[in-house]
Amino acid sequence: MFRNRKMLIIMSFILLFSLLSIGSASGKILFNSTIQQGDGYQINNYVIDVTEVFTSQDAVTLRIYKGESDNDDYVYDPFLSVDSSYEFDIEDEDVEITLIDVYSGVVPQVKLLITVSDDDFINSKTEGIVDGGHSEAVFSGTPVLKISKSVDKNTVGVGDIVRVTVTVENTGDDDAEDVIFSDPFQPKFILIDDILGTPGRMDIASDDPTKKVYLYDLKATEAGTFSLSPATASFSNSVGESFPQASSNSPTVLVEASKDLVTADLDVDLEFDSYTVNRKDEIEATVRIKNLGSASANAVNIGILIPEGLEYAGGDSVIEVISGEPTIYLDSFGAQQEKEINFKLKVMEIGTYTIKTESSYLFDDGVNTQKQEVSSDSVSNAIYVAEGEYDYLFEQPIYVYLIPLIIIGAVAGWIIHRHKQYKF
Repeated sequence: MFRNRKMLIIMSFILLFSLLSIGSASGKILFNSTIQQGDGYQINNYVIDVTEVFTSQDAVTLRIYKGESDNDDYVYDPFLSVDSSYEFDIEDEDVEITLIDVYSGVVPQVKLLITVSDDDFINSKTEGIVDGGHSEAVFSGTPVLKISKSVDKNTVGVGDIVRVTVTVENTGDDDAEDVIFSDPFQPKFILIDDILGTPGRMDIASDDPTKKVYLYDLKATEAGTFSLSPATASFSNSVGESFPQASSNSPTVLVEASKDLVTADLDVDLEFDSYTVNRKDEIEATVRIKNLGSASANAVNIGILIPEGLEYAGGDSVIEVISGEPTIYLDSFGAQQEKEINFKLKVMEIGTYTIKTESSYLFDDGVNTQKQEVSSDSVSNAIYVAEGEYDYLFEQPIYVYLIPLIIIGAVAGWIIHRHKQYKF
């Protein structure tokens, strides 16, 4: 008998535990507290209004609204007594409301238990008590920004002006707030006139007309076909949810070459009077500079990179040694101008060498407000350095020279000694 009773108690505890486990797994508690009559509880775009509390009957009338609605435009209106429940669904998830208790007072209150089958679908920005009920709730919508970028001309010449217009329209069902626009710098064009200026942070309501946010003029500086960079905008909705960045289209502009465009084109060539020399000899070099372009080159800088094994041995006065590197600097070098500059190198080591020149200069192309910068480099033909006339003397071991010197010294000493003996 005792053993049967013990087993019964154990089975009862197991059954109770199982029931509790099942009960706790059936839903997640979203709310378990009091709400005043006239207030509501919001879950995403649904609001559960506490419309009237009947303290004498331990009951309450609720109205459940979806989105912005008039007072009579509710979707459910359950009447609950204490310990009774009502179920409905939001976005295919079960929501259960249970009336725990009612409280009298100046403003009657009820204690509600609200559970959901899964809370992953709930937006924390639109969840919680709403003072004043559904009419005071802020609902989450989806703003959709349509950004359009257009140009007044799709074909222009170098130096011509293109007017760019960027507009935006909100075609969604919610306001776009904290909208920040960005329109990147356009390569191969320069900004001439920013007519509207940079737009600041703004809000764009869903019922607003199309807004003009950018209006500016660009000057084309280079021939070619170019797709203008898209304008973008970051934004959020009325409850502060951020949305993916919106982008405009990318209009194409064909820029044709213009006769008015000028350029400087420096050709730098380095030649030597000989490309086969002996060690310790000197060679003469000539830097030939030609401007093949139609514009003057300014701030011309030509660095002559001398490899180890060769040494700079002087040259024309226009060459200045800067940080050990011979450098040619010319303030200005006119269109179609030519110039020769000479210098010498001393060959110190046997080997094969090439001399590199690095050139840079500026020029005004007649279109851009700033001067254009050009840099280039070139390499000379190979210089072959062979042994000098007496280099072989330095290639013998030292004893080859010491032994003859010792012998000669000994013979000279013996002769001097014998000479002194016969002198007396």
